[in-house]
Amino acid sequence: MENDMSMTMLTVFQITGVSAAYLGVTLFLPWLLLRRKLASLRAGAGFMVCFMAGNFYCMNLVFLLQLFHISNRVTLILGTLLPFLAAAARKRKGTLAAVLEHRTRKVRMIFEGGLGVRTFLLGLGVKMRRASAGWIGQWLAPRWPDVLLTLGIIGLVLFQYGSNTVNVYGYCASDMVQHNYWINHMEANRIFVDGVYPFGFHCVMYYLHEVFSVPVYVLLRVFALPQTLMIHLVLLAFLKLVCKSKYTPYVGTMAYIISGVFYQYTYFRYYAPLPQEYGMLFILPAAWFAIAFLREKEFGTGARGNLLLFSLCISMTLATHFYDTVAAGLFCIGIGAGFCFRCLRWRYLRRLFLAGVVGILIALLPMAAAYVTGTPLQGSLHWGMNMLSSGSKEETVQEEPGEEGSAVQENDDGEAVKDGPKKDSSVSWRKVLDCILGELKYYVTNDSMAAAKFMLGSVGVLTALGILWCVLRRPDYGAVLVSTGLFAGILCILQASAKLGLPQLIEVSRYSVYIGYGLAAVWSLCADGVVYLLFLERKGIHLGGIAALAASFGAIAMTGFRTPVRISAYETNDAITCLTNILRENGDSTSWTICSANDEQQMTWGKGYHYEVIDFLRDQKELKPDTTLMIPTDTVYFFIEKIPILYLDYINTIKPERRVSLEGAEIPLPEVKGLLPYIQDERWVTMSHMYYWAQAFRDLYPNEMEVYYETDAFVCYRVRQDGFGLYNFAVDYGYNR
Repeated sequence: MENDMSMTMLTVFQITGVSAAYLGVTLFLPWLLLRRKLASLRAGAGFMVCFMAGNFYCMNLVFLLQLFHISNRVTLILGTLLPFLAAAARKRKGTLAAVLEHRTRKVRMIFEGGLGVRTFLLGLGVKMRRASAGWIGQWLAPRWPDVLLTLGIIGLVLFQYGSNTVNVYGYCASDMVQHNYWINHMEANRIFVDGVYPFGFHCVMYYLHEVFSVPVYVLLRVFALPQTLMIHLVLLAFLKLVCKSKYTPYVGTMAYIISGVFYQYTYFRYYAPLPQEYGMLFILPAAWFAIAFLREKEFGTGARGNLLLFSLCISMTLATHFYDTVAAGLFCIGIGAGFCFRCLRWRYLRRLFLAGVVGILIALLPMAAAYVTGTPLQGSLHWGMNMLSSGSKEETVQEEPGEEGSAVQENDDGEAVKDGPKKDSSVSWRKVLDCILGELKYYVTNDSMAAAKFMLGSVGVLTALGILWCVLRRPDYGAVLVSTGLFAGILCILQASAKLGLPQLIEVSRYSVYIGYGLAAVWSLCADGVVYLLFLERKGIHLGGIAALAASFGAIAMTGFRTPVRISAYETNDAITCLTNILRENGDSTSWTICSANDEQQMTWGKGYHYEVIDFLRDQKELKPDTTLMIPTDTVYFFIEKIPILYLDYINTIKPERRVSLEGAEIPLPEVKGLLPYIQDERWVTMSHMYYWAQAFRDLYPNEMEVYYETDAFVCYRVRQDGFGLYNFAVDYGYNR
């Protein structure tokens, strides 16, 4: 219990530190550089500008340095400071040396003894107090309701997703080990080590690892929470910019966080820091900057700035994950239709199209540079292109969606997804509608046809409201509603793409992630459209927004709240706790080895050595008298799961009845390769062999084979050995076959 508590507190500190580092680089530093230029913008717009600029600069700084093979902590820090030095030099019109001398004056005074540290901190505290009593207080005075509601949204996100991150220590997605491997090789400037792939997410993780000395495995354990929080805050910022009432943006955001109507797959991917979800940070900002450009009457500085930021957002979606670019492109189609009265003008369409093309080229440039120099495409890209080419071959529409049952299957990532209704070759508008509703029911809702009809109906209502506002001569506002409604509607149609015979741009099960996110915007804009219709520009519009927020909360309470996300990891808490202790105790020493399943291999990169359990057992299979198996390090740790996890079942990865046993050890070792010896029953067999090997070795060396860490489900043994007298770990444990 003490170890669990200390590990929980350590995880909380790690989340806090990683969040501060990420937001400091991607939000605070851009604000510090651009704050005067952003003074005239609304808070939501300023937030988006800073956040997009920070992510883009960080991402592409790493790309540039990696491709030139000069990426390290020094060059990354210098690259980060370069915009500030350039801005200071331009402002003072002096040399770089003069600027550096001016900026580091107080630091030099501290080192030279001319200024005490306490005096410096006291002066800094006085400046901060003046700021808090000055412009910060003035800024907060009229905005305190928004601040409290935003803090409430933050609290809800932390409540829903934070408990899983804090209490489940291991990787919560099967491909995290692969991402860990790719980021590890970036330390040696070996980007695209496994082939050309969108590496934007990996660049940001590498930056945080290299600059702030955060271990990669820690980042991939805890970054899911700050990433998910920012996804929701970007949604809120977008809605604050497009809604008329101050409080209707919270309607959809709150419903998205706490409503129980969504199927778990719409939000379960937030449990791990995955590239697709990271790329979702840039979809709504891309839409907003396109909308902001189309609202401009003249192509001045503001229009050029919006086009530039639109390009950056499109670039980051493609640099992170192709699916996010598809989603952003679908939103752009909706915007093109909603703002047709401007997009049909060549001067608008030409500029917006070119900005999108430039964004795509920026993202493709580092990947193209690697490809033309001989780096092949990564396997996932081949799979994606094959899926695109085969997606249109399915021509099916379900007949009776309400009568079919659902089944749980696994997608290409080994994740559990629900299978949709069965197919029918006959097509009619009624059957097409039933097909769409059926797919929404199975993929987006908790098997509720009423919820599916409400979701699709809200999309139709929003589109109708947008058209109404265009008729009422509020074309810019109405166009936003139509654009968002069309975007969500296209997603709902494509959710049924496999059944309708449409091109499968995204794996069908992944559409639900974007649909859930899009429905949050739909519901807020529906509420805003109605409130605006009732109150127009009068002060009561904000009271109407409060009423809409209260009504939505009541509706959620009636339909049911969802419980906080809780996902079982692909590695036990005990293994992560043990690994953390090993890394801390050994410090800079690398003379130690962990013998375990494959998970720790990438986590211990550059620290110690790793020996896979299946290789260890196979190396002493069919033992002979002269068989020797030695591990040439001072210390060897053996990780053994007494209750093996079910590696492909992320909802319930531990079944107590599948404890290691003689029955499992009597089954011959799995002959399969890769991850297969650690999946389902094969993992149980492998761990049973390992457990009985450990008991046999402990009988031979009772004093040397000590228990390092043990719980009911896990045990770690430690063996200390002399480099001049290594133990032979090949022993006859009775089941060497």
